Amino acid sequence: MSLFFVADKAVLDDSRLSSNDVRIYYKLVSYMNRHTGSCYPRHATISKGIGLSRSTIYRSILHLAKLGYVKITRKSSTNEYHLPKQVILEDTRKKLIVDNYVSNKSNYVSSMTDINKTKYNYYRGKNNNRYNYNRTYSDRGVANHSRRTIDHKGESYKNDGEWGDYLEFRSESGKRIKVHKFKNLIEEINKPKKNSTAAIIIRQHAQKIN
Repeated sequence: MSLFFVADKAVLDDSRLSSNDVRIYYKLVSYMNRHTGSCYPRHATISKGIGLSRSTIYRSILHLAKLGYVKITRKSSTNEYHLPKQVILEDTRKKLIVDNYVSNKSNYVSSMTDINKTKYNYYRGKNNNRYNYNRTYSDRGVANHSRRTIDHKGESYKNDGEWGDYLEFRSESGKRIKVHKFKNLIEEINKPKKNSTAAIIIRQHAQKIN
């Protein structure tokens, strides 16, 4: 069973469905195999998951089938529930992802992690279906928040800590910069003010005591 799934808003807006119909439909969606569009939960399993009686589940599934949300096929020990509308929703979502990212139609993709260079490794599943999984990336950039070193104005800086949305870097010469984790933004950190004479005396006195 999936902990997360895409919910069809049309199901919530369908006045023909009762609240129990909606709950049971989404419970079936949570069990759905995204490759086949089907699931096989028993009525007892659904009942245990959402606290409705088996008779209520039975009536709701028949109602969902009548409205075209579910196709029921009897198997030897249980029923197969095929969810054609959810399959269409999943396919539409995949197409949007491809259009927005792989086809370079999105303005929200960082140039440092270019998903347009995605390569898909395909494998054959049952019934010779081709599934585009095990994605790999060519010439992968490094996101700001995972960098350990960075070059800035001809000097090499090493990560020296982080706070909020920024990472701090320090060069061998003592210069410090801060780099935004999610934006291509680098700012130089002002050098700390020189210690006052009083502070120097206090520090020297402490060192003598130690």
